[in-house]
Amino acid sequence: MNTQEAQYPSYQDFLAFSRREDNHPSFTNLFSVHFSAPRLLQNNLGPTVGGSSSKKLDPGSSDLRENLNYYANSVNLPSKQMTTGSFLSVGSAIKYATSVAYSQMNISFIVPRSQYTRSFFEEWTTRVSSDANQYCEFYDDYVCPSLRVYKWERGKGDGVYTDPKMIRALRQSGDPFLIAKKYRITAVWEMRNIFPFNIGSIQLNNDSSRAMTLTIGFMYERYRLLVNDDFSDPGRYISRGEGGFTDNIPQPPRYNSTVF
Repeated sequence: MNTQEAQYPSYQDFLAFSRREDNHPSFTNLFSVHFSAPRLLQNNLGPTVGGSSSKKLDPGSSDLRENLNYYANSVNLPSKQMTTGSFLSVGSAIKYATSVAYSQMNISFIVPRSQYTRSFFEEWTTRVSSDANQYCEFYDDYVCPSLRVYKWERGKGDGVYTDPKMIRALRQSGDPFLIAKKYRITAVWEMRNIFPFNIGSIQLNNDSSRAMTLTIGFMYERYRLLVNDDFSDPGRYISRGEGGFTDNIPQPPRYNSTVF
């Protein structure tokens, strides 16, 4: 029996490994959510596409952007599953991959007193399929091209001294601001061509007061996980050509370097 691959369970080695900055455990808090505007909610389109007459429902506008980001209470990130087929020749059946299936995505929002968040998703779904005529708009017009969930981690960001507001707050608290660091982005989940398919129910009661929350279910085409290039590899596509194997095949665009 070959035991050379077995790593000795050293506590000191584990401590040295876990103390490296990039090996610290990631936490489930510190994230931000940003939607891009579907065509139906943009204000630069004509009435034939169902565009808006203002930027009130544009998720890129200041007020709505901050409502959707700051009040995003929890995010259920999508899961990915390989679909398989089976082949039986002799003995046990052999499983092989056939495709990829994605789960739905849910975001729970705290609802402001203005009901701005609820109004945004109600109007979005109504414009997709109005109950007045039961028609549906074109797919490319109602999907959100990109929904990005940014994951932040503590430390190793830019120095706090680059932000006057943070310097003022640290000076008032008495903490050293010259060595303090901002948060940094370590990962981005990008869901492409996404749209809401379920607006969750809200229960009102006269018990003790609590924040009103709204859960929205989303469907999407695909998602990409973007991390720092030090922890990713774009791979290389190889196919059989007339002159043998070649890797001169156009690669899909990579956004890691532009994000990080």
